Amino acid sequence: MGEKLFFPLFFDLSEKTVLVAGGGPIAERRVKALLPFAGHIIVTAPECTDALARLAAEGKIERRARRFEPADLDGAALVLAATGDTGADGEIRRLCSERGILANIASDKDQCDFYFPGVARKGPLVAGVTAGGTDHKKARELTEKIRELLKNE
Repeated sequence: MGEKLFFPLFFDLSEKTVLVAGGGPIAERRVKALLPFAGHIIVTAPECTDALARLAAEGKIERRARRFEPADLDGAALVLAATGDTGADGEIRRLCSERGILANIASDKDQCDFYFPGVARKGPLVAGVTAGGTDHKKARELTEKIRELLKNE
């Protein structure tokens, strides 16, 4: 069959809730990328980066300063698990699967319903880049090149 490919899909998150389980650097990067797109972002983590704490203090995200609980999935349209604990991430994946919620599991690319892309944006023009979870450096480099192109538009 060959390598599994992911279809690039853009959908409206403007009135949706995105749950991010975890408060470390990966969660921070993903939250920052989601900010212009998601209607409501919830971060559940006992501790979080300073940047996530600032976003919560500014009212840009909702922060639940505790570990993930299954009830956190209520109302979520999309879930990003980046807890740093493969067991917790796996449990989140299982619960999302049972509920039909698309999930990205930072600790295991094979458990992802979707890959989180590199995002380049200028106004309404949005480009997403992924290397199928195999080469993050290459995807990041291409995303940066696209951002440079968009600056010159």
